[in-house]
Amino acid sequence: MPLTLPKAFQQMAAVAAKDLRSELRTRFALNSLAMVVVVTVGVLVYAVREEVRVPVGVASGMLWVSMFFTSVTGLGRTFVSEEERGTVLLLRLTTSAIPVYFGKLLVNLLLAIGTNLMVGLLYLFLSTNVSLGSPFALLVVLLLCSIGFAASLTIVSAIIARSSSKSALFPVLCFPILLPLMVLGIDLLGRAFAGAALGVMAAPLLLLFLYAVLVVVASYILFD
Repeated sequence: MPLTLPKAFQQMAAVAAKDLRSELRTRFALNSLAMVVVVTVGVLVYAVREEVRVPVGVASGMLWVSMFFTSVTGLGRTFVSEEERGTVLLLRLTTSAIPVYFGKLLVNLLLAIGTNLMVGLLYLFLSTNVSLGSPFALLVVLLLCSIGFAASLTIVSAIIARSSSKSALFPVLCFPILLPLMVLGIDLLGRAFAGAALGVMAAPLLLLFLYAVLVVVASYILFD
């Protein structure tokens, strides 16, 4: 029986709700993620504490590194956790593949947005020697980067879920997939710190959005 659109949305919402309840019930992963955010941002800010004014390129690179490590830590276990708990077979029996993917993607998107906003706020709060020229542009870049992280890391998590060497395979697959996001993200973060207007950043912002769309479409094809 073909899956109707309302049924697909219902299954997607059920998968997302299940994952969110699981995360909120244990809170182990969320607490670990919060600790990674604080430690990563704190160490990077402390490393340049003697600088009177941190250059734009350095500031954008530091923020990107913080976002990268926290996103990889928090979003890389989407499908891996299902394998570890032994619930994959049950999930396959009760839900179609596409709603499972989009349900996991939705959870990762929420986590990515929350994590990257927290990273950005903490970074700006602790960095007294960093000047931000365009706060709204930075917010837009953080949101688009979050979409890119969620799309990329969801499919990577699905690919490595059944591998016996997940920890070694994950960074190997992440790097080439996240490379376009890294190049665009660092450039856009630097422009936001420098105070560039959104109109000037329109082309790279569009490329960043199209990158996320392309990854989601490719993932949909792989799951279908």
